[in-house]
Amino acid sequence: MTSIKMFRRFTPLIFGIFFCSSTILGQWTDYGVWSSASISQKVLDNLDFSSEVQTRFDHEASRLSTTFTNLSLSKSLTSNWKLSSTLRLGVTRANDNAFEPLSRISFSVKHKRTLLTNLAASVRFRYQLKTDFKQAFRLSPALYYKVSKKLRLAFYTEFFVRPSLEGLFHSDSRYRFIVKYKVSKRRWVSFGYQIEQQKNTPDPRTEHVFICSYDMEMKRRNGKK
Repeated sequence: MTSIKMFRRFTPLIFGIFFCSSTILGQWTDYGVWSSASISQKVLDNLDFSSEVQTRFDHEASRLSTTFTNLSLSKSLTSNWKLSSTLRLGVTRANDNAFEPLSRISFSVKHKRTLLTNLAASVRFRYQLKTDFKQAFRLSPALYYKVSKKLRLAFYTEFFVRPSLEGLFHSDSRYRFIVKYKVSKRRWVSFGYQIEQQKNTPDPRTEHVFICSYDMEMKRRNGKK
């Protein structure tokens, strides 16, 4: 009961950030939809492999903007620390509305710690590099709350920093709320809402995104007979 009361205290703050941020620094607004499906499998005791397919729609969710596949390897160093590398391959819509290849590689380190019985927090730092040598750094604090064995809630923030001739600058921010439900053993569905804002640009955009995803965890095969 104590953890439930603590989460209720966080709820007004979380939704306050969502509604306040939707009106800050946005000269024009767009609505989009992200959908994805992923499969993950434990390769070794501390090594996981996952594959994700994702599609994104923008322009009031009427136009396909990006579709890609993520291939990831994650290694748990301890119960609190994890290293990951991800290769992304796909296509994205350019300014002339034609699709162009999308590819990038990223590396991240994540620290996660339990705060209360059902409440945990994490911080992730990610470096990403595209084939055209464009770089970005991403800092992602998050809160996780376990409502029951089948229901999870999460609140994510993410800050993008990119290099320029004048040095590093803050280019984008994301605020995301996710509800995750276990539909069967090792299978989850997630629904969420995200606000993404551009910063330090002459024509900043605020994008509202509705998220739906399906995740399946494969059972590790036992090589012993």
